[in-house]
Amino acid sequence: MHLRPAANALALYLSLGLSLGLTLTAVTGCSEQVKGSAIADTNAAPEPADPTSTSKKPPVSTSATKPADPTTQKPGDVKITTKKKAAGLETCGVLKAADIEAATGGKSSADGGCIHSTTGPSTVITQMVTVPDVVGSDGEKKQIEIGGNTAWQVAASKEDCQVTVMLTDDPTVITPAFSVSVLAIDDLDTCATALKLATEGFNRIPAA
Repeated sequence: MHLRPAANALALYLSLGLSLGLTLTAVTGCSEQVKGSAIADTNAAPEPADPTSTSKKPPVSTSATKPADPTTQKPGDVKITTKKKAAGLETCGVLKAADIEAATGGKSSADGGCIHSTTGPSTVITQMVTVPDVVGSDGEKKQIEIGGNTAWQVAASKEDCQVTVMLTDDPTVITPAFSVSVLAIDDLDTCATALKLATEGFNRIPAA
């Protein structure tokens, strides 16, 4: 009988068909897309930052500040070479009538006091141990020295001039300055007269 070769051929055909079917199924399964979201691994080391991507701003260039001149005296600085007695002084008694008359060439109507008026020339002169208030004064200001101490000359006008000299730099003294102002009705060099009287008063005040 010749049936066995045919049976064997049929078995081989079925075996090949089954193998081909399984192979196609496996390939089809591998070609399907995997659905879902990727989850980052929390244990993974962080990626180093790019040093070129930093947000630092470039340094802003500033102009150099010129240092102050150490030899320049600042406004408000007080130089005291001769310290004078400022406490206990009579406020309006430093200058006398004779001092006023010698400085102006006129005749004084009072012997002492804060305000002196003269005739020939006509002037009004004020003297006072006081607080220096040069900053608040109106007029042309000039810093000078009397007896080595800081002083200021303030000319409000040609007819009105004031000279104030520091007696001490002691911060506990309430009235550390002596001031003389000259107001002239007639022709008179008011600043020169005020300077002369302020110097006279300064020299008369005893040293501390």
